[in-house]
Amino acid sequence: MRIVLIVCAAFFLAQCASGGDDRFRVSHSPDALVIVGIAETSDNRDPRYSLLWRKLDEAGAFADYDDARSINARTHSDTSLRLRGIPGEFDFHRVPPGTYALDSAYATLQENGVTYTAQGLVQGPDRPSFEVRAGEAIYIGIWEMDIDGAEAVTRLWRLSDDDLVAIERAAGRRLVGAPQLRAVEVRQVPCRPRRMAAVGARQVC
Repeated sequence: MRIVLIVCAAFFLAQCASGGDDRFRVSHSPDALVIVGIAETSDNRDPRYSLLWRKLDEAGAFADYDDARSINARTHSDTSLRLRGIPGEFDFHRVPPGTYALDSAYATLQENGVTYTAQGLVQGPDRPSFEVRAGEAIYIGIWEMDIDGAEAVTRLWRLSDDDLVAIERAAGRRLVGAPQLRAVEVRQVPCRPRRMAAVGARQVC
């Protein structure tokens, strides 16, 4: 009976030590981690912005839309990381390894009970893209979000080693190991606009 109790106690302690620790582990996790910074321009902070990156298939086209294979970084998020002295916020996304390309920007603004939207499809075919491998944690910089006329727009604002160091220091509850900078490259991916969902105004490629 005593042996049974010891075994049960050891099992319980092992569960306590490992349970709840879902941090991404660099070089060990089978998926990938992508960190995206997003920041509004100083004169357009009211809208809520979204920056959508999607996985490409083996032919180099966008795979069918799927939340699990997409990086949808959002401003005003409850789960993003904010760092003193650095503009914007940082979103962490665990995704399958592969090549991802920028699909679109999007903005919503509520005024007097009415919701206004601004589409920002990258019609392409030239668009930013990056590759991430299994076990990698990468940071692709801070992307500035704005509204130009009636369209949501974005651009890479900064890709900085100093920002990466600050992110690594503050992200201990999210990952184990060091993330690395990953510069985006231009890739040709055609866009065939369609609604993201049957209900809703947002379009995707």
